[in-house]
Amino acid sequence: MNVLIIYAHPNPNSFNHAVLEQVQKGFRESGHDVTTIDLYQERFNPVLTFDVKHRRRDLKDDPGTERYRTLLKEADHYIFIYPVWWNGFPAVLKGFFDRVFVAGFAYVYEGLMPKGLLKGKTAWVIYSMDAPAWYDRLMRGDVEWKVISKDILQFCGIRPVKRMMLTGMKGSSAGKREHWLDFVYRQSRRFGNESI
Repeated sequence: MNVLIIYAHPNPNSFNHAVLEQVQKGFRESGHDVTTIDLYQERFNPVLTFDVKHRRRDLKDDPGTERYRTLLKEADHYIFIYPVWWNGFPAVLKGFFDRVFVAGFAYVYEGLMPKGLLKGKTAWVIYSMDAPAWYDRLMRGDVEWKVISKDILQFCGIRPVKRMMLTGMKGSSAGKREHWLDFVYRQSRRFGNESI
């Protein structure tokens, strides 16, 4: 299986980066090809621009994002790793969706109905947040999950979309974080050895 990781955290010493390393290790040990897009390290430009000369409908042919479209096409499975900030993913990841998951590549409209063009792809979304899970579910209504899973990935035909929430980061102990990293690794090995 060809696995594409889209990673969005600016600090290479962060917990999210440790999660990335465990995911890479687990899938590689399961014999899969793993490619990682590190949006911050690559200095991905998240700013979407179009005008009369550069039309939105032509973004599917934008040479600046061609490499990312190729990687997405070649991959069987996507993994997104990021922290939740302000009830959503980092701006650089939003810009990645804006500039790469574009009409004519990730979806089209047939009349007024959208049709996903990334069918046959699956995804695993792993995110960390300071808030505890109960607060996110009851007070925020899982808004960050609904946006990425339904409004973006499933809209583009990607199914199934699974998630792993690493919640209550603020105040978590070193032991708790080690437990999470071990869990992430074991889940990566398990997902790598079954059809996702």
